[in-house]
Amino acid sequence: MKSRPFLPISAALMFALTACNADEEKIKIQEDVTNPSREEVRYHTQNEAKEAELLNNEVGLGDIREHFDRAYGKNNGDEEISKYQGNFMLVTYEMHRAVNIQYQFGSYPKGEMSDEEVRTYIQERIPKDSIEMRKYTDKQNSDQELFEYKSESLGKALSRQSFRGDEPGTFTVVLSKNETGDVTAILSLGKGNKG
Repeated sequence: MKSRPFLPISAALMFALTACNADEEKIKIQEDVTNPSREEVRYHTQNEAKEAELLNNEVGLGDIREHFDRAYGKNNGDEEISKYQGNFMLVTYEMHRAVNIQYQFGSYPKGEMSDEEVRTYIQERIPKDSIEMRKYTDKQNSDQELFEYKSESLGKALSRQSFRGDEPGTFTVVLSKNETGDVTAILSLGKGNKG
């Protein structure tokens, strides 16, 4: 007779534990959705250098968020990926400094640019002390040119971890054209092709 009351109690306990597991899973999913990115946390908790020296002739790779906001106007993105001048410029920050910039020249607000004008635009937005180390065409995509650079000032301005295992100060510029001839340029830390 003692085993019969035990059966309903153990069934109720199993039901309660199963319900708790489902709630726990919902909580984990909700935490993933609501947890801010590391850069978002840095944006709200760390002070950036408001008067840091520009690394480039024009605001570009390695420069601070404040410089971008002053030079290019309102950020239409968020703290991690900023959008300037419509969708023309997308900037990813790390420790308040631009570590990746994408320029979509098909969306350039001032109109179409020649290939030479695009290259000049990019040259003004990479560190002044940049030295081109290597230039090549992607073997799998002949419409993509890669330029690897080294900059001592960029290496000093950003943490070693920002270069993801590559030598500090190295960065890559990737220029590519789509079917309609629109150029996209991506400036990012580290080497483009490890091979």
